[in-house]
Amino acid sequence: MPGSPRARDTNPRALRQIAHVLNRDFNAQIDMSDFEGKQPQEVETARSSRALAALAVRGLTGWEDKDCVKCVIDGRRDQGIDAIAISETSREIWLVQAKYSSKGTAGVGKDAARALIQGWRLIDNSNFDRLNERAQRFEDRLRAVLRDPHARVHLVMAVTGPGGLSEEVRETFEDELAEANGHGLTLDYRVLNTESLWQQIRVEEAPPEVEIEARMRKWIHVDVPVSMYQGIVPASQVAEWFGTAGQHLFQQNIRYALGVNEVNSGIVETAVNNPEYFLCFHNGITVICDSLETEFPGRRRPDEPVILKLRGASVVNGAQSVTSLHHALLESPEALEDADVSVHVICTNGDSPELPSRITTTRNRQNQVEERDFVALDRTQTYIREEFALVLDKTYTYKRGEADPSPDQGCSVTQAAVALACAHPNTKLTVRAKQNVDTLWERGSDGAYDLLFKEQPSASMIWGMVRLHRATVARVHEVAKKYKGRAADVADRGDFLIAHLVSQIIDRKGMDDVEYGWDGVLARVPALVDTVFPWLVHHVDLAFGPDSKKSLTRTLSDPLRCRLLSDAVLRDVRAGGESPKVPDDYLRQAQQRASRKLRRPNSVTILKDSGALVNGTPLRFEPANTNERQALSEWLAKDPARVEASWTGNRKYPLLWAADGRNYSPSGLVMHMYGLVGWENAPLAVQGPSRWYIDGVSMADLAERLYADMGDES
Repeated sequence: MPGSPRARDTNPRALRQIAHVLNRDFNAQIDMSDFEGKQPQEVETARSSRALAALAVRGLTGWEDKDCVKCVIDGRRDQGIDAIAISETSREIWLVQAKYSSKGTAGVGKDAARALIQGWRLIDNSNFDRLNERAQRFEDRLRAVLRDPHARVHLVMAVTGPGGLSEEVRETFEDELAEANGHGLTLDYRVLNTESLWQQIRVEEAPPEVEIEARMRKWIHVDVPVSMYQGIVPASQVAEWFGTAGQHLFQQNIRYALGVNEVNSGIVETAVNNPEYFLCFHNGITVICDSLETEFPGRRRPDEPVILKLRGASVVNGAQSVTSLHHALLESPEALEDADVSVHVICTNGDSPELPSRITTTRNRQNQVEERDFVALDRTQTYIREEFALVLDKTYTYKRGEADPSPDQGCSVTQAAVALACAHPNTKLTVRAKQNVDTLWERGSDGAYDLLFKEQPSASMIWGMVRLHRATVARVHEVAKKYKGRAADVADRGDFLIAHLVSQIIDRKGMDDVEYGWDGVLARVPALVDTVFPWLVHHVDLAFGPDSKKSLTRTLSDPLRCRLLSDAVLRDVRAGGESPKVPDDYLRQAQQRASRKLRRPNSVTILKDSGALVNGTPLRFEPANTNERQALSEWLAKDPARVEASWTGNRKYPLLWAADGRNYSPSGLVMHMYGLVGWENAPLAVQGPSRWYIDGVSMADLAERLYADMGDES
């Protein structure tokens, strides 16, 4: 839970060290061009504040200094936000407000808190045109993360001061959290004060070799093939390891601490409320070290304690537990006095460079049983797979770990569940599918799984619905290119709701039959989307107003609101009236589009120059039309590597083909594939980027979106 650091007297040592680090690591890189002609003192204060924002980003993300500086957006029209940091991997956003005082008196007032919240609301509602140019650079990445229903947004106040919040300021933040949370997205706030920033610097500056101590009882010792101890260690001592070493304690772990989540919260709850049972409920911790020394306060026997002094220590399994125990220690120090942890210490001695890595890898191979795994026990899934193979000559996978078939060869149970959920008359299932597909495996009276599969839908219906869903979502994303603002947001976040609407419009009679006319239905998808989409935008604006501050994210995450929108759209579509015109305010500027068509660089150049793809990004080949599919499908199916490539960043030959390990241009590789197949009627030229896909989006479409955004910025 968010809270304010405990106010304390100014710490001159901490302030000096913070000022030193700001000057050493960031000041020279900070852009101060907007302060030309200002008084030197004003310039330096602003520079230190911006550097403080970059320092906070470094502590929150662990990124390099130059990347943290790029996050700083402070200046005119920053809307209370001094830095924006985005992690696509963890689906997190940090909005940082920094206030620097060389005397350690900076704080967070009511106006500053409201400004930061207002800045977040502008981002949440896609009002990027009200932010400055520095912030607008992040628009695409912000949209991408916020489309994830489980995105996490952190409002961070970094101040060189005590950091205590008044009751009024705290209520301001808590009110915003109450409004934002509860519909998938998680919003929280935190204060980084002088003490916490200083602690961050101390951890960052700490030597890489970690030294910790474990007082172990009930121990056993094995010295072949290496020295190993296993026994019981007080939880309070394990918690203090993190306080001493910080993230350096996990140098050789496969990951650092993941922060607050359900599992970690459970660890804290057990440690605080049931400490005597912690040893029963917890798997234990594995520590490796370069060397260790032993000390025996009493007799040298297992029923007497041994003190292990570990050098070059790293927790390779149990990082989440260690940090959670540290959190529990801060929350309730006395509770941990009764908690114990099972600890396994392995001294590698540095003899084998591969041994630490092998230990880490092996110790973390603990496969979690998920609710989806129990789907494999349902005979309905077996019947569906058999029907897919026998009736449709397609592949259907339902066991976790199986490779998904290529889009033209079949589908997985996950893809089927999503399509069936969007096709169900109850919009609640559509919302669940968009927010978290794992909820579709829930059983019981309110569970989705039985609603989707209990009646054993036919393979023909499932395959048809999967293709309908794919075609609808693809068309929605194509339509989204024409719009900006709320209309673009409706397309991005409402694609599953639009798929639901389309599935309700089509004729469902005889849908279980193999003879059902799915090809005709799929041919109507573009027209259906073009009819439904304007009505959805119209009713969103009608319900909330074009300038409403109500979050579209929360609207499309609320089953009741989605049902009301769905009912209104279906009523108007079925009435047969002409679709309303999408307001011109939502259209991208026609003049810019026209100029882009005349001078648009090729897709590879756009992707390379934009930096949208990192080296190693996987790509997948998908045939663009029926003729191509018929010519290549059998050949592609013989070797899965033939549809796989990766991005190298080379301007001329950016694709590394998995089938032969050689570099090609997108079009050149497609033509090479035609040649290997011996396709006599192959076209003389081809648009290769339209065949290679990244996360469901072709290189050509991604380049078009990026270029459209470049045009808007210019």
